[in-house]
Amino acid sequence: MMCDLARLCSVREFAQSFKAKKLPLHILVCNAAVCTQPWRLTEDGLESTFQICHLGHFLLVQCLQDVLRRSAPARVVVVSSESHRFTDLLDSCGKVDLALLSPPKKEYWSMLAYNRAKLCNILFSNELHRRLSPHGVTSNAVHPGNMIYTSIHRSWWLMTVLFMMARPFTKSMVREKPNTIAHTTLYSLCLSNH
Repeated sequence: MMCDLARLCSVREFAQSFKAKKLPLHILVCNAAVCTQPWRLTEDGLESTFQICHLGHFLLVQCLQDVLRRSAPARVVVVSSESHRFTDLLDSCGKVDLALLSPPKKEYWSMLAYNRAKLCNILFSNELHRRLSPHGVTSNAVHPGNMIYTSIHRSWWLMTVLFMMARPFTKSMVREKPNTIAHTTLYSLCLSNH
């Protein structure tokens, strides 16, 4: 099943299609992300990095929340990043500034947009856990590891160079032994943005 996080209607359609299958959902992994993208608005009028890295996942979890609760025990895994530490969502008066999440082009910096989206992932995961854990649904935000090689940086040459230089010192997913899960049936939802 395909889900385009850059289109909120696609997220809603995906959730409806999944619900129609009447399957349990024990694990939902929110992993899709983009980084170092040039500024652009989605068809929903939102800055694309924020929508793809955070808002699309947020909406998906909201749409599937009833399925998760019925499937308990269940869990949501939100893949964030250590880069969340390099930003905040506060204005100069110390109040949350929602305009920072979907800035206009003149105020956009791709890494900062990514960092803010990843901070939103953590805040969301914490609140989701607080609300749903009494119903048997846990939520965790995880950092995938330092500089594990992916193509997330493909839009910015400088980041590509940094990843290339760091690659000999990072983990390779090819070298890692796969985890096996025996005697358990898990329905895992893997999302990607194409």
